[in-house]
Amino acid sequence: MGAVTIFQAFYLSRTINAVFEQQDKILPYFICFILAVLLHILLRYPMNILSVKSEAAIKSGIRNKLFDKIYRLGLTRLTEERSGKLCTLLLDRTEALAPYYSTYLPNLVTVLFVSMGCIIYIGSISLNVAIVAFIGILGMLITPAFTYKYLWGTGVEVWDEYDKFSSDFLDNIQGMKTLKNLKASKIRRMEMLRISKDIHTKTMGHMKITTIENFLFELFANTGSLLSVVFAVYLAASGQIAATNVVLILFMIRNCFVPVYALMNAWHLGYNGVTASSEIENVLKEETPVWKEHFEAENTDTLSTKQLNFSYNGKDVILKNIDLELKPGKTYAFVGKSGEGKSTLVSLLAGLYPYTSGEIQFKSLPLTFDTISEWRENISAVWQSPYVFNGTLKENLLFAKPDATEAEINEAIKKANLSDILEKMPNGIDTELGENGSILSGGEKQRLAVARCFLKNTEILIFDEATSSLDEKNQSYIQESIELLKKGKTAIIIAHRLSTVKNADIIYMIDGGRIVASGTHEELYNNCPVYNKFVKGQEAGNEK
Repeated sequence: MGAVTIFQAFYLSRTINAVFEQQDKILPYFICFILAVLLHILLRYPMNILSVKSEAAIKSGIRNKLFDKIYRLGLTRLTEERSGKLCTLLLDRTEALAPYYSTYLPNLVTVLFVSMGCIIYIGSISLNVAIVAFIGILGMLITPAFTYKYLWGTGVEVWDEYDKFSSDFLDNIQGMKTLKNLKASKIRRMEMLRISKDIHTKTMGHMKITTIENFLFELFANTGSLLSVVFAVYLAASGQIAATNVVLILFMIRNCFVPVYALMNAWHLGYNGVTASSEIENVLKEETPVWKEHFEAENTDTLSTKQLNFSYNGKDVILKNIDLELKPGKTYAFVGKSGEGKSTLVSLLAGLYPYTSGEIQFKSLPLTFDTISEWRENISAVWQSPYVFNGTLKENLLFAKPDATEAEINEAIKKANLSDILEKMPNGIDTELGENGSILSGGEKQRLAVARCFLKNTEILIFDEATSSLDEKNQSYIQESIELLKKGKTAIIIAHRLSTVKNADIIYMIDGGRIVASGTHEELYNNCPVYNKFVKGQEAGNEK
């Protein structure tokens, strides 16, 4: 496109000169000019398509890298970050960065080839005119260097405030019921207003500097182009260059400065993207958690751990020297006070967190980063607060088994005691459940999670407080489904209710991050003081 633009200006100037000098080459020059114009028009559409596709590819590439990085960083990193900030990172920051590559850099290349090409050609006619034009262009290009530091600082600050605004806004939407109940809506509204004003103030300060920049751009561009043309006319009048070259210089000067104008317009758009990239770069540079290196697993039929230790931050050890051997067809319960590491342990067994010390294996499969996908195919879980995705009931069930048949889905619904819920839904299995299952109660969400487990049909089952805080009806439904689900499988249960765990084949008492005892309920009650105290505390709480 740049070369076509230069040829267009060249042949137009030659055509005009030929008309004034009444040369015989008018027609050839004019035909070449028309061809250049047509080629310019024909190239515009594919270039626009290429630009759009390039921008889409750039955004897709950045988002894929971020998704992959966040996936590798794991749940530890996600729990430390606010959801609104992550949304801004993947959406707004990435969206802002794309024009830097799709608009600013192509315009910079155009300036280097077209503008500099025109300068070189003008220099072949008159070096002095070329120097004047080059000084004008140089002034436009170096102007941003004087404001770079300030604009970078304010740009980063604006994005940081925007991150906070997005995060708080999401919190307010999700916690609207609580805010209204506590009459705290006004407090949060004032906080959001304060952040909005901060963003506005910083943005206006940014705009003041860019306005000054634009003034300088215009000054250098207009002065450079005007002086170049005036100087060319002077040289022609004094006989130092041919008068016919003035027209050529006039068109070439125009083509010198038009790309620079476009570059300066793209500069602010691109710079907004550069400041947005600071957090993207930080995330991509974060150190990825280290997983256990590959090891040879013993050929057994159990889920086992050996000398397993774990720490979230590399300092405070949560689990210490955990040795387990969980056999198929048995039910195991982990009990202990809150904060002793029960949920952390089952999360490790589910492959949700990386570990480096000790070993975890199922049958002959070791748990490492390379085997994590295969590992998770063997495990289903009903967590204390199962997540329901925005979509239909059927779509939520199919997450467990995308290729499930209608018969399999209906069987899972029946076994999970979801049939009564399904009858109440206006569109049956195709009813939209809302964000995080807003139309479902806590117990109904748990039953949906159990139905997923029936569909996935894995050898290992995890129930983390699956019946806590539920009414008696839902407890009964879920307990009935769990008993049916765990037949012939390795079942792991975490629960505070003694009625839930006392019938387990083996109970592990966890205290201080260690397994201090294991056995049946009767064995532990009679021989383990820690468990005895735990049970009596539970019984006393129930009496109260």
